[in-house]
Amino acid sequence: MSQWIASGAAQNQHDYISTWASREMMPGQLSVNDRVLLHLSKFATDAQPEEYPAESTQVGIAEGVGISRTHVPRAVKTLIRDGFVEERRGRVADKGRRMSVYTVTPEGFRKAESIWGMVRESVITVIREGGRTEMPGSSLEELVGRRQAVALISRMKDQTVELARGKRAPVRDLSRAPERTEFFGRREEMETLQAFVRSDARVMVVMGGSGFGTTSLVREFIHTQEPLDVLWLSLKDPGASNELESEIITFAGRIDPEVSDLDSAISMPDTILVFDGYYSVSEEIVELFSHMVAFDSLSKVIVIAREDTPAYSWFYQRKHVEAGEVHELRIRGLDEDNALKLLGNPNIEPDAFRRVYLMTRGQPRLLRLLRDGDAEGLKNASVFTAEEVRYLLFLKDKTE
Repeated sequence: MSQWIASGAAQNQHDYISTWASREMMPGQLSVNDRVLLHLSKFATDAQPEEYPAESTQVGIAEGVGISRTHVPRAVKTLIRDGFVEERRGRVADKGRRMSVYTVTPEGFRKAESIWGMVRESVITVIREGGRTEMPGSSLEELVGRRQAVALISRMKDQTVELARGKRAPVRDLSRAPERTEFFGRREEMETLQAFVRSDARVMVVMGGSGFGTTSLVREFIHTQEPLDVLWLSLKDPGASNELESEIITFAGRIDPEVSDLDSAISMPDTILVFDGYYSVSEEIVELFSHMVAFDSLSKVIVIAREDTPAYSWFYQRKHVEAGEVHELRIRGLDEDNALKLLGNPNIEPDAFRRVYLMTRGQPRLLRLLRDGDAEGLKNASVFTAEEVRYLLFLKDKTE
């Protein structure tokens, strides 16, 4: 990816060339193009939606970036020329008609991620109740969530952002969550998770085999829930249940300082508690989760579990599912269309792709390793023999 360099003269709205080489670059020096790209990246999707957000129109871009509408055409024209943005005609939400809209390409999304990586390491000034504070962009992201942080940076002037007064910023501890990765498909699964958040159910169990993308799905979903408080904990190296309880209580105390016990901690409204890596756990951990199922809490609990979790480790029964207290979501492989996108060879011979799909069962991890030509990774992540790995790599590159 090309680097970009900005100087003092490159800070005005007419500088549309974006290159960078220095970690000392400040986000206040982002060009209009960079800010437009960051703005549009908030609405990136791998599938064409039925309706586009108003923010993807020229008027929406101008409002989202805080520039005159007259500057938008030139900016998007350059981004289109560079392969970062596409112009489409589509129906826009609340407009009732088709309009020109702008969406980021995969290359544009990668560019936006690169820009955001620089922003996260730069120091910015934040104005909020209590005065002015200097913090790295990563702290702003943790404070208000990725989506809102991108919106603030997109409109930032003179390296300063101002948080809305009178409204508490969401508390989000994602320090143990994995980084978001490229994400394909799963529209129905995302809708199921959203329905769970709106429901009266207390717990959602997302289960699947290793490598089928259960964690990636929940991580992407959490990204869409930025107004909510979120705590993400990992059970892959579980400690004692009292340590887990302590972390939950400490997190809830950041929302309400009066919280001092588990029941109060899991009674916080507009809060999601994510527990990743539920598999073979201690009896005390099982009892802790059984309590969260039985307790009439306001917080939502999402448990990411292996489908082959031992029977003695399950913390709920069929009656809890039938009563609507626990929802289950079983994850299978990607559908063929999205598996083909992830494989990265749109010209693959149909029969070759069919064989790849059958052998990998649409498993995202295997498709990603296959796309990257990682033979060793494929052997370690599957039961494929060395001959089968070589055959898959051959099929992946076979074109019509």
